[in-house]
Amino acid sequence: MLKIKRRLKWIWIGLLITSLIYAGSYLFLYINKDEQANRYRSTILPNNFEFSFSQKFEEIYFKTPHSGLLNALLFKSPHSKGVVCFWKGNGGTLNNWGLMAPTFLQYNYDVLITDYRQHGKSKGGITLANFYSDAQTVYDSLKKRYPESVIIICGYSLGGRIAAHLAANNTPKLTLLLDPASAGGDFSDRVTETLFSPLPSVTGFVFPTKSDVAKARSPIVVVSTDNPHSVAYQLKTLLTQKDEFVAIPGATHETLLTHSKTQQTIAHVLR
Repeated sequence: MLKIKRRLKWIWIGLLITSLIYAGSYLFLYINKDEQANRYRSTILPNNFEFSFSQKFEEIYFKTPHSGLLNALLFKSPHSKGVVCFWKGNGGTLNNWGLMAPTFLQYNYDVLITDYRQHGKSKGGITLANFYSDAQTVYDSLKKRYPESVIIICGYSLGGRIAAHLAANNTPKLTLLLDPASAGGDFSDRVTETLFSPLPSVTGFVFPTKSDVAKARSPIVVVSTDNPHSVAYQLKTLLTQKDEFVAIPGATHETLLTHSKTQQTIAHVLR
C-alpha cells in the first residue's frame, strides 16, 4: 500500500510539473506572439531610393487599411494583353525582385510587383490580416486599370500564400502558385496550433492556403517540388479538372523559381 501511495504521489508531482511547463510555454508564446512578425521583415530602403531597370516601369504607392503604405512597380509591355499581379517571396525588396519582370514581359504581359510592409519603402504593421487586406487593396486598384478577365495572379513562396487567398476571393483569369510556403514556420506553426488547441492561437501566421485553393473559382496552376510533404504538393488532391499540377523532380524551394520547367510552365500559361 505504501509503495502505491508513493507511486501516486510521484505521478501527481509529474502531472503538476508537466501542467506547469505546458501552461508556462503557452503563456510565453502567447505573450510574445507579436514578435513572430520579425520573420516577415526585410531590408528597408530610403524614401528617396530610385529604382533602375532597363524595362519601362511606373512606381506606385497604395494606401491600405490599418495604416499601410505599399510601394509597387508596374512594368509595362509595349503590346500588353493583360497583367501579372506577382507576389514575391519573403525577403529582398523591389530592387532585386524587379528582375523578375522580364519573365512575364516577354509574353506581352504587364507586371505589378509589390513590397510587403517593412520591405523596401513599404510601411505599416505586419499581421496576417494585413497581408490579406493589403493584397486585396492592390488587386482592387489593379482592376481599375485592367478587366479582371486579363489579370493573372502569380505568387512564389510566401507570395503563393497571398496569391491563393486572392484567388479564393476574386475571379482572375488564372492563378499560378509557385511552391507556396510561409516564412520558416509552416510545420512548427501547425504543430503548435494543434498542441495548444482549443486555447486561443499563439501564432498569428497560420496561412489557410489549402482552404483558399479549395474555394478558388478560376483555374489554378500549382508548381511544386517533388517533396510530398510540402504545402504545394499537398494541394494536388484539392485541384479539379480546371486546374493543373506540375511537380519538378530534383528542384528545391530555392531553385524552383528559376528552374527551366517552371519557366516552361509560365510560358505555357501566358502564351
